[in-house]
Amino acid sequence: MRGAFFIAILGAAAGTAHAGSVRCDDQSNADLSVDGLLDDWKSNQVLARIGAPGDGAIALKCSWDGNSLGLALELADDRVVRVPGKRSGHEDHVDISLAVAGGKPIAIAVYPGNAVAKEKIVAAAKIAVADSLQPNGFSIEAKVPASRVSGFSASTPSFELRITFHDADQAAGGDDTDLVLATTIELGDKKDLLDDFLREVRLKRADLRLDTMAELDPDRKGKERLVAGGIVIGVLTDQFAYVTLPVPKPSDVREVKLLPLGPRGQQIVEAVVRQTGGGGSRDLLMLWTVWSGQLQPLAQIEVRKEQGANVLESQWTIDKRVKGPELIVTPKPAVGWTAGTWNDEAASDADPILLPWDTVKGGTGYTLRGHEIERRDVPALKRRR
Repeated sequence: MRGAFFIAILGAAAGTAHAGSVRCDDQSNADLSVDGLLDDWKSNQVLARIGAPGDGAIALKCSWDGNSLGLALELADDRVVRVPGKRSGHEDHVDISLAVAGGKPIAIAVYPGNAVAKEKIVAAAKIAVADSLQPNGFSIEAKVPASRVSGFSASTPSFELRITFHDADQAAGGDDTDLVLATTIELGDKKDLLDDFLREVRLKRADLRLDTMAELDPDRKGKERLVAGGIVIGVLTDQFAYVTLPVPKPSDVREVKLLPLGPRGQQIVEAVVRQTGGGGSRDLLMLWTVWSGQLQPLAQIEVRKEQGANVLESQWTIDKRVKGPELIVTPKPAVGWTAGTWNDEAASDADPILLPWDTVKGGTGYTLRGHEIERRDVPALKRRR
């Protein structure tokens, strides 16, 4: 079992604790008995805590095994308040929200059972939840299959967890207060995978300029994690794969982002790099798709060439056509160079820079077909005489 990395303890009677990120114990949940009793959690460390035992408190433990998330909550309360019959609204209860960032959360509501009223638990199918009355409050135990969390995939690095304890003492002559514990649960196997990737490419987390989840791989369900830093772009699923950009230093990487060029929301990866030599420079627009967890090159396109004060440059946009999006690359007006002074050889390792004085070809259209790019010439606009 791997221990937790983070403990947050706050001594407020009511309020919100933003516990940063925590890492659950890496422990199998296969034999976890969800009965509300926390006797099988004795060896686990409290990861986050808010409140004071006499006035109400939450203590969180959790476990993760790659397939399910186990939660154990200790709710300290001097009076567990329930109302018989129809609920008045002034009752102790706990709301739990669990989600992938940007996804629809799973909602769990627990009204603890006591001598006055039976327990009431609201949860989606296949999510096991139970509570148990304790001498100084009550406890809650839950087991959530990862597949039940909307947007979860093999690449998901974390969950967003929010626990709200409605400590309702009004029915017993006191005040109602809410305690909120909010945290990001880092999934240990995915954190380790990122650490392995960073170690392989000799980067630190602070070096990452992009870390996002997106629909990249049509061969896999769910979103993939894309990271970029230094001169490396990586994709993390249940393993990692990466490409090294053809430049010597990170400052030569002008841009890394996603382009919506695929069908049904699929994205592709774009990078712009600047290469120098021979007294000048050129920018390459580089495109990749992700297929079976691997970055597959689609195209290299010259989009800028500079020699002294002379500059040729292209611009590009996504045209959302009925038959699918198309990347359209067109030339900008030349600076310095003219058709008469331009004598550079066309690139052999990339689609060469577009020439603004070309009277036939006005640009190039790029369409994604499977894991390959189809090209078409965009006719030049007829000039008015």
